[in-house]
Amino acid sequence: MVHDSVEVAVLGPVVVGGAAGQFHRPAARELVVYLAFHRAGVRHAEWSLAIWPERPVSLATAHSTSSDARRALGRDADGRPHLPRGVTLRLGDSVTTDVERFASLATSDDPQRLLGAMGLIRGQVFAGLRRTDWAVFDGTQPDIEAMVVRTALRGADVLVRLERGDEAEWIVRQALRVSPYDERLYRALLVATAAQGNRVRLHAAMAQLQTLAGEAAHPPARTVADPWADCLHPATTDLYRDLLLGSPVEGGHPARL
Repeated sequence: MVHDSVEVAVLGPVVVGGAAGQFHRPAARELVVYLAFHRAGVRHAEWSLAIWPERPVSLATAHSTSSDARRALGRDADGRPHLPRGVTLRLGDSVTTDVERFASLATSDDPQRLLGAMGLIRGQVFAGLRRTDWAVFDGTQPDIEAMVVRTALRGADVLVRLERGDEAEWIVRQALRVSPYDERLYRALLVATAAQGNRVRLHAAMAQLQTLAGEAAHPPARTVADPWADCLHPATTDLYRDLLLGSPVEGGHPARL
């Protein structure tokens, strides 16, 4: 079966869209994901170690895995396999990723394109793979998460300035699905809720952050004088107090009862 293009989506549960058939080996799908983020190509020893880090595998197992991946992906409109044969495995240009789409949209300052980029997020990055150690160790996952956070912060700022606080809040919450412990996102969330004049949601956002910060502290470091001082960045507590007092950031609106 011919599919002109294939997209490997990893901004949530992993999906290989446009493949010609099913992956009969779970490792074959994981191989395709690995190759999608190593476009220069990899040799057997490299990709097999990433997928089976706990044990060496035979050459026969590696060959059958790559063959299953090749059959599942199929060919492009010109009849070329999406995964050509070779000592070095390298995906064809017909195979792309949702991360590439995200990056393309995120280069713009157009709020609609930024919203479109954040709409690609469906959950935690690389969700559903058996092993993601390689993505952490080689910097792939941290780079993706950092790009999402940067885009969310920029997008939320643009939308707050346009008095579209509800969309700013949505963008930040999308980023929190990818990076749930980034305090910068919570500061953006506080600003977005305050920009809507929603004091209840402002309190709720701070309470959510307090809970995360308390869980991260071992033991929880809180004082009677200031329950957040030892858990949160001073910029966060200062911002929260300013928003409660109705002192908005530039482009925002005071929180109202």
